[in-house]
Amino acid sequence: MSNLDTDGDATTINHVEAEGTPSTIVTIGLKNAAGTIEVDTARLPDDVYREALMQGLKVIAERAMSKITKEAYPDEAERKAAIKAKAELNVQEMYDGKTKITGAKSVKKASGAVMTEAMRLARNLVKDAMKANKIKISTVKASEITKAAKLLIEQDQSILATAEANLAERATTPIKIDIASLIKVDPELVAKDEAKKAAAKANKPLSAKQAGNVAPRAKAKPSAQVGA
Repeated sequence: MSNLDTDGDATTINHVEAEGTPSTIVTIGLKNAAGTIEVDTARLPDDVYREALMQGLKVIAERAMSKITKEAYPDEAERKAAIKAKAELNVQEMYDGKTKITGAKSVKKASGAVMTEAMRLARNLVKDAMKANKIKISTVKASEITKAAKLLIEQDQSILATAEANLAERATTPIKIDIASLIKVDPELVAKDEAKKAAAKANKPLSAKQAGNVAPRAKAKPSAQVGA
């Protein structure tokens, strides 16, 4: 028996044995937390099974299209093309096993430090592969290497594990030299950094609260009276 347990209104699929014939029981969570119902797909007529499958696939194919609106795509032809392109992408994700499973536990995201180290490792792997394929690194944009590195991390989660291990090892292996005595702060760079911060602060838009605070009007100064 195998179970895919989910939360909320999710669907649970249980593979059970019914009179010696494999049967798939689908447990469907009802809206408004009204409970669940079970459907034995082995008992469905072919046309009903096909309809249920088609409706389910349609829902998945049309996922993540909330931003494809008339406002974003005023031209109807362009809007339809965007919808079709997104649907094709969703179908490809089904084939690749990347479709989001309702109720499934989300994968823990790597921290910023781990991802930075993972990207360093992945970029080096990409560069090594480029050299092996006689592709000169100087002829490829850095953004292309970064894109390939991100894709490599998605396909090979062991890179994240290696990155975590590297950071853990560094944390337990302190640097044996006095960095403060070797590294000197450049006054010019410090000044540039402070100027950059000041400029960013000056150009920062007012918050809603600040925008609502209207400066009081200055009181008019009494005018001098000229004697007759």
